[in-house]
Amino acid sequence: MSFFLFMVAVVALISGRFQQLSADEEAARARRAAEAAAESEKARRAAEEEAERARRVAEEVTDDAQRRQEEHEQAAAEAAEALRRAEEARLTTERQWFDGVRPECRPSEEDIVRMKAKYFYSPNFLHFAVVGSSGVGKSSFINAVRGLSNNHPIASRTGIVDCTPQVIRYPDPRPDSRIIWYDVPGAGTPDVPDWHYFNALGLYIFDCIIVLIDNRVSESDLAIIRACQQFINVEVFIVRSKSDQHINNMACDRLPPGFDPCDSGIDDKTRCHFLQIKSEERMRFIDETRQNVQMNLENKNLFPQKVYIICKDAMLAIWNSSHSPKAIDEAELLNDVRECMGRCLESAS
Repeated sequence: MSFFLFMVAVVALISGRFQQLSADEEAARARRAAEAAAESEKARRAAEEEAERARRVAEEVTDDAQRRQEEHEQAAAEAAEALRRAEEARLTTERQWFDGVRPECRPSEEDIVRMKAKYFYSPNFLHFAVVGSSGVGKSSFINAVRGLSNNHPIASRTGIVDCTPQVIRYPDPRPDSRIIWYDVPGAGTPDVPDWHYFNALGLYIFDCIIVLIDNRVSESDLAIIRACQQFINVEVFIVRSKSDQHINNMACDRLPPGFDPCDSGIDDKTRCHFLQIKSEERMRFIDETRQNVQMNLENKNLFPQKVYIICKDAMLAIWNSSHSPKAIDEAELLNDVRECMGRCLESAS
C-alpha cells in the first residue's frame, strides 16, 4: 500500500513537471510573438515616418518649382510689357514726326559745327545732298549732273545694291562750278533707320536737298521733305528718277509677251505701233507721277511741291548743253537748281 502511494506521488510529480515545462514554453512563445509584434509595429512606424518625410520633400520641391515657374512667367510678362511700351513709344514718335510735330531733339550749334566739319563744308561753295531710298539711282544722278557717265574714272560708283555705306563728297569737275555734291546712304537700310535719317546724317547743314524717288514715295522720303520744311535754310527738290525705264516697261506691258523693243528684226509697222503706245504711256506716266506725289504730300499735311521727272541719260545730255528725246523735266530742273544757287549765294553774301 505504501508502495502504491509512493508511485502515485511520483507520477503526480512527473506530470506536474511536464505541465510546468509546457507552460514555460507557451510563455516563451507568447513573449517571442509579442517581441515580433513590437518590432513589426516599430518598422511600420518607421516606414510611415519615412513616407511622411518623402511627402514633405516632394511638396517642397513642387512648391519650389511652381514658385520658379510663377517668377519666370512674371518676368516674361514684365519683359513683354516693357517691349510693348517701347514699341508704342516708337510708333507714337514716328506718328508725331509724320503728323507734323517737331522733333524733340533739334541740332545744337555744336551739332551744326561738328557736321559741317565732318562734311568739309565751305562757305565759298554750295552743298547739295542727293538722298532717297536704296536703289533709286542717286549715284547715277550725281554722275549725270556732274557731266559724267557712270563708267567715268571719277564717277560715283553705281550698282544694284546700295553702294554708298556713308556720305561721300563729290566736287563738280567743271572749273567754274561752285557746287559740291554729296551721295547720301539710302534711307530705310539696317544701318540708317528711316524715321531719324535726317538728323542722324546731319542733313540740316546742306544748302539744298534733292529727294530722289522711284516707284513710290516712301515714308522716309516724306520725313525728309517735312524736315526740310522745318529748316528754312534748306531747299528741297523732289525728283522722280528712271523715267525712261518705267515708260518703256509700261509700253511693253501692252504688247504681246516676249516683245523686245531692242530686237533689230521688228518690222516698221510693229515699231511704229510700239512708239505710238510709248507716247501714250509717257503721258500717263507723267500724269500719274504728279498726282501720286501730290496725294502723298497732302496726306501728310505737307506743302504742295513740283516733282521733276527725269532719267539719267537725258539729265547728262541737258547738263552738258545737249538734247535728248527722253527729256521731260531735266531742263526745268537745271534752271530751278541754278535759281536756288543764286538765292543761296545771295543769302550768304
